[in-house]
Amino acid sequence: MKRSLLRTLRQVDRLFVRLSRTVQEWLGKEPTWPIQIMPYRGYGRTDWVSIRGRVIKDRRIIKDEVNSTWRALINNYKRFNSREIIGATIRIEIGGHPYILQTDDEGYFLLEGPLKQPLDLPELDWYTAQVHLEETPRRKTNVRSWVPMLIPHPEASFGFISDVDDTILKTDVTSLLKLRVLYHTLLKTAALRQSFGKAAAFFQALRCGVGHQPCNPVFYVSNSPWNLYDLLEEFLSLNNLPEGPILLRDFGLPYQDNPEGYLGHKHGSILRIIDTYPDLPFVLIGDSGENDPYIYEAVAKARPGRIRAIYIRDVRSLSRARRIKRFIERTGVDMKLVDNYQQAAKDAAARGLIQEAYFQQLTQSGSKS
Repeated sequence: MKRSLLRTLRQVDRLFVRLSRTVQEWLGKEPTWPIQIMPYRGYGRTDWVSIRGRVIKDRRIIKDEVNSTWRALINNYKRFNSREIIGATIRIEIGGHPYILQTDDEGYFLLEGPLKQPLDLPELDWYTAQVHLEETPRRKTNVRSWVPMLIPHPEASFGFISDVDDTILKTDVTSLLKLRVLYHTLLKTAALRQSFGKAAAFFQALRCGVGHQPCNPVFYVSNSPWNLYDLLEEFLSLNNLPEGPILLRDFGLPYQDNPEGYLGHKHGSILRIIDTYPDLPFVLIGDSGENDPYIYEAVAKARPGRIRAIYIRDVRSLSRARRIKRFIERTGVDMKLVDNYQQAAKDAAARGLIQEAYFQQLTQSGSKS
């Protein structure tokens, strides 16, 4: 019901915007408003990529040292009231080869598939591709941006995939009528959003594994809308959480070739990541607030032998904890329900995933390594 209502409101909003643009064309007015490319961190291999982004009217979101409720409300209004550019021509340069795309009805573009020629890269985690907005249906443009793409280091021993809301970012998704979710989302800046204790230390320890270099890739998958991408990216940076692709969702962005047994955005995104790296096992991290345990169990069942550990942070609800414990016992899935990331780190060290001493060192130093 909620999803259908939001989709209807978006369709009505787009209709009014298109009518306004049509009237301006009749009057002979050329558009002058600034256009912005919103590139989202991509991922891939040296021979295959998944890069997406969005072209929108620049609403000039202001980020400064004034972390006020009013500033958060204004910025989030601009984020959710975005004006997409439909049918814009995008040129992406990767390895000296061009890829020409057009934005869809929500202003998104997606380049996903094999490269024309494999990349010859040094042993680095990130490759940066150039994105050029060449024209829109109403004018020529020359807007450029850069999109980073994660290509896991060849020495990576595993990857890890994490939920965001109530896993690393306090959201209170279980609150009555989700009122606290609205409060956190609409009235707080990234600097005022709260991370969970020792989450950064645990994630940084997983990045290094049992070695001394941060080689293991991290991916963030959430049901939050793409409109919040820049806020979540800022939140990760402010809280010393390792950089990784952030895969969100939009009701207007279709996924292609959904895997068999598709159970929604998060399930499909995780399977795509796992299938992109057939030689890399994964660790899954989520919380007990909503459906993470059931989605992760389905992933483990769909890709047997690919999941090394599953950690579910307890949101401190006795009824949910009991239900998940019964679910774990019934299914036999290798899943740990933990009260905090100290417990998760202890279990991960016992499995040979991290160095517990390094986790403790990060905890004491504030995870700024």
